[in-house]
Amino acid sequence: MARAQIERWAAEHPSAPRIGKFFEVPNSWVLPRVAAGLAAAGFLCWVNAEYLWLQKPESYTPEFQAEQKKIGEVAQRINASPVYLNPFTNRIPGSILGPEDVKDA
Repeated sequence: MARAQIERWAAEHPSAPRIGKFFEVPNSWVLPRVAAGLAAAGFLCWVNAEYLWLQKPESYTPEFQAEQKKIGEVAQRINASPVYLNPFTNRIPGSILGPEDVKDA
């Protein structure tokens, strides 16, 4: 009985997408809404970065970048073996802590 009511309602409202009929929704209805959502998200990200992000991290300063280039990818420690810096950025596996752990090929 409920199925017949849904079919009758769908026949009276041909432009409305039917519940449970996901693939019957036309692209002309879906794509503008997806594009509008992506545009709104991009705009909100830009507003956040431009106007609401008032305190930038120190790692963005030119002085910090210059010091980082001087240190390089390996940090020498006083009472321990050297370690790699930024392992994610440099794509270093988690099992390798420093240059001493790398096996010579």
